Formats: sequence, C-alpha cells, structure tokens
Amino acid sequence: MSRSAAAHDMSDAAIHTSSADPLAPLRAQLAASHPPCDVRWVPVTGSTNADLLAEARAGRLDGPTLLATGQQTAGRGRQGRPWADDADSSVLCSLAWPDPRKRDAGPLSLAVGVWLAQALHALGAPSVRLKWPNDLLLPAPDTASGWRKLGGILVELAETAQARWAVIGFGLNLRTPPDLPQAAGLDACGLAIDRTQALAVLAPALLNGLQGGSRSLDAALAQWPALHAWAGCPVAVQDGGRTLFSGTALGLAADGALRVLTPQGERLVHSADVSLRLAPDAAAK
Repeated sequence: MSRSAAAHDMSDAAIHTSSADPLAPLRAQLAASHPPCDVRWVPVTGSTNADLLAEARAGRLDGPTLLATGQQTAGRGRQGRPWADDADSSVLCSLAWPDPRKRDAGPLSLAVGVWLAQALHALGAPSVRLKWPNDLLLPAPDTASGWRKLGGILVELAETAQARWAVIGFGLNLRTPPDLPQAAGLDACGLAIDRTQALAVLAPALLNGLQGGSRSLDAALAQWPALHAWAGCPVAVQDGGRTLFSGTALGLAADGALRVLTPQGERLVHSADVSLRLAPDAAAK
C-alpha cells in the first residue's frame, strides 16, 4: 500500500534480493502463466505502493511488476489513513500495471475488488463481500455493524511519457488480528493458508482481469452490485468525521460513484472526497 508523503526510494538491490525469497514458487508459476510479470520480494519496506510509484516515475519498470513484503513501516490506505499489518499474518502486495488507455483509478479499484473477492470465493471464502469503494469485508453477526474488515485496496497513478501506470496495492489479513476487534482474517472462514498460497490464487486473478482490458473491467463493474455488502442499507456520507448527508446505499453510477437515495433524491458519492459509514439508526436528512 502507499503513503501520502514523497515516494520512498529503494535501491534496486534491496527490491530484487532477499536472503530468503518466499515468492520463488509464485515467480515460477507466473513465469509459465503470465511471463511479462516481474515478481519481487523485500522483507521490510516503507510502502510497496510508494516503492513502485517511484520506480515507474523514474522509468525503471519495463512491464507489469508485483512487489510483496513481509512488513510495511509506512503503509497507507485511502485518504492517507494508516494501514496496520503483521509480519507473519498478512498479504502485503502491490502490482504496477502499464495502462496506455489511461483509465481512472476509481472504476479500476472497484474492478480489482471484484477480481479479488471472486478469487477468495474460489479459495474457500464465499462470504467475502465489498464495501464501496475499496474494502473487503466478512460477515460478523456479533458486531454492531454486522461486518469486519478483511482487507483493503488502494490504486494510485503515475504518469510517464509511455503510459499511465496503475499501482494497485492490497492488504489482506490471513489471521484475525487479536488487537483489532473491527478486523477479521481468512482463518475466520476456516482457511489456514500462508502468504505464498494466497498470492498463488490472488495474483493470477488480478493479472487475468487486467489483461482482459476494458471488456474485463466492464464485466467486473457489472458484477460489483452482487457483492455489495451494504446494498439497501442506511449509510452516512462523511467528510472528516462530519456527516454531510444520509440515505440508502444503492448501486454504482457509470463512473464508479456510489448512488445514495436521500429524501431529496438520488445523490452521487465520489471516493476521493468522502468516507462512508454504516448508519443503522441514521435518519435520512
């Protein structure tokens, strides 16, 4: 994932080498199925998104590049929020993808959510759902909201003369963090898998979706409403903790904005501007 400050620069040696490379099986797998993709491992870094953004802007990426790490010290989520991680219990990964069509980050982030959720369903976690715009959730009947966060997605863009690079970061809990009651891991679904096993399924799903181009992206956006965790639920649209308006969450607009029905009519919510909160007792206003 990324941080909002200046991109953290790393030497090529630090990115490419490690005394123990847990991604060797994934590298061999993708060399056969997706040969243009470069697979890199670094034990610790500030932010995989920031590393790849810096590489793209410096012209040091030759094609699709996947960078995973065991621990991030400056991982960030959307709007610069901190991303908590654990060195042994999470998938922390970013994929840099050259996009000559220069698509916007919003719809791409939604499509990535669909591709990852569907891959997790196939892996044995069929209850994974999506929160607009970029969270993976698991049902949690014992919580007030009814959901816990499994993972998150952050798509950032780097412009170069050749292409717009989409750097797609995602973090996923393999084990439920004991000190984060709002979070869940894949172990809550009965899955006991490690980072390598998870990426062996998630990385090809993401690459297949991206390689499918506009047709694959459009198909994913059409499938997103079926995975929408908060469809038909009362929500509060907030900016800096202040509620701007409340209403009922609907589906997606053509540009990936969330449609919210209020007493005054339908309004569109764009991900760069605000955050969304479930509001079971909120009165629409």
